[in-house]
Amino acid sequence: MIRTLSVEIKELQELIAQERVAEEKVRKAKEEAQEIVKQAREKAESMFETTDSDPYQQQFRQTKKDETERKKAEITEEYRRKISELNGMAKDNFEKAVSFVTKKLVSVEI
Repeated sequence: MIRTLSVEIKELQELIAQERVAEEKVRKAKEEAQEIVKQAREKAESMFETTDSDPYQQQFRQTKKDETERKKAEITEEYRRKISELNGMAKDNFEKAVSFVTKKLVSVEI
């Protein structure tokens, strides 16, 4: 009985030792992961700062912004023109409709 308890205690001690080793490995893995994240963040920030300070990138962004504004203005003007045309057509059609209805009313009364 004592021998059985001694063996079980020894097995428990081994399991506790294995658990400590595993916990240490997990702790080291977490530290390594945090370091990788930190390095990646620093690299991304560095790249972002480099891009922001690069005059070519600034010029490229400004060119794209100007192009977008120009296209927006063109599209806005095109739709204004189409709306104006549609309003003109609607006015003409309304005048034709009123004329048609008036002629029908006059012809019915005669």
